[in-house]
Amino acid sequence: MRRGKIEIMVDILNVVKKSQVTKTAIVYNANLNFNRADQYINMMMDVGLVEKTLNKYSITDLGSEYLYKINDMDSIFSAEF
Repeated sequence: MRRGKIEIMVDILNVVKKSQVTKTAIVYNANLNFNRADQYINMMMDVGLVEKTLNKYSITDLGSEYLYKINDMDSIFSAEF
């Protein structure tokens, strides 16, 4: 089954929350190709979830909050079913 947009964003946020990482690290750890990673990283930077410093990416406070809320909702829904 294919991952949805939110699942891909969560995968990227989980990669960048650990430390500042390169785009290559995001590609490998989030299981994306470079074109798809570019699309998502740019979109996530535009909305303030991820920031770029030199050639490395990291999670923002807003990104951390988003990730927390998504994980919280996921735990609520998995408990229901």
